Amino acid sequence: MPKFSIIVPIYKVEKYLDECVQSVLSQKFSDYECVLVDDGSPDNCPAMCDEYAKKYEKIKVIHQKNGGLSDARNAGILQAVGEYIVLLDSDDKFADKNVLQNLFDVIQKYKTDVVVNVNLLTFTDDGEKELFDGYDKSIAIASPNCIVTGFNKALMYMAGCFFVLNREYLIKNDLFFKKGILHEDEHWMPRVLFTTQQISVNHSPFYAYRTGREGSITGKLSPQRLFDMLSIADDLIEWSKDEKTYAKDGCRIMKDRALAFCEAVFTRSDEIKRQDKNAYRSICKELSQKIKKFSKFYSMRKYLKIAAFFGVDNAKLLLKLHAKIKGAGKCRKSL
Repeated sequence: MPKFSIIVPIYKVEKYLDECVQSVLSQKFSDYECVLVDDGSPDNCPAMCDEYAKKYEKIKVIHQKNGGLSDARNAGILQAVGEYIVLLDSDDKFADKNVLQNLFDVIQKYKTDVVVNVNLLTFTDDGEKELFDGYDKSIAIASPNCIVTGFNKALMYMAGCFFVLNREYLIKNDLFFKKGILHEDEHWMPRVLFTTQQISVNHSPFYAYRTGREGSITGKLSPQRLFDMLSIADDLIEWSKDEKTYAKDGCRIMKDRALAFCEAVFTRSDEIKRQDKNAYRSICKELSQKIKKFSKFYSMRKYLKIAAFFGVDNAKLLLKLHAKIKGAGKCRKSL
C-alpha cells in the first residue's frame, strides 16, 4: 500500500497535462501512486495517459465515458490503493519537489484523518505567480471551526484540492463528490470539515493553481450554475439539522453558507435574466422557496414572509431583503 494516491481527473487539458504529471514524477518522496482518470477526453489526452502508464510504473490509468469532475474523482478514489487521497486537477501542478515529503511529515507527526494545506501558489500561462500564505502559521492542528475561521482571516477560498483525506476515513463517511453539479467542492467541503474533530495544518508549499485558463468553466455564469448553487443550499439546510453527525458549530456554519449561496444567486440573477428569461423565472421560484426555509433560522421573519408572499421578482423588496441579510452578518463565504 503506497502512502499516497494522487487522483488526477483529465478532460481537454492536452496543453497542460505534461506539466501536471511531471510535477508528480519529480517528487523526492517516492511512496505514491498516480491515478490518471481520462474522463472521455476528446483530444490527445487518452493516448498521453497510456504512454505515461507504459513508461512509469507509479502511474495507472482509468478510461471512462465523460461524467464530469466529480465522477472522475470518485472513480479514481474507488480504484486507489493508497493510505491517503490527494486531489490534483490536471491543469494545475504541485508547488515544488518536496510537496509529498512535507505532507508525509505532517501526517506522521499529528496522525489525523484530514490534513489541510494552506500554502497556495497561483500562476498563469505567462509565468506570473502570486503566493497566498496569510494563514496563521502558529496553528498546527485545529478544530474544524478554527480551520474555517483561519481561512476567513486569510481571505482564502477552501478548494477541495487543498485537503488530503485518509482513504478508509473517506469511504467510511461516504465523502464522495456529488455527480453532475458545478461547485462540487463547496458541496463536499462542509461534510469533510464537520465529520472530524481535528484537522492538521500543512504550512509548506503544496498546490499551484493555474488562473486565466482558456476553456475553464470556473467563473462562467450560466443558469445551471445558479440552479446547482440552490441545490447545494438545500443539502446544506438538511445537513444543518443533523446534529448527531455534525458538530453544533458545523450545523450553524452550514445554515450560514446556504444563506450565502442564496444571496449570491439573488445578486447574479439579473445576468441570467438577460440570457434566458424562462430560466430566470425558475430560479426566482426556487429562491422564493428557499427564503421560506430561512425564516426558521434567522430573525428577519417580516422581510422573509413578505418576500415569500409577493415573490422574488419584486426587485425593491428583494433589495431590502438583501440589505437585511448583509446587515445580519450571517453569511460566511469562506467554505
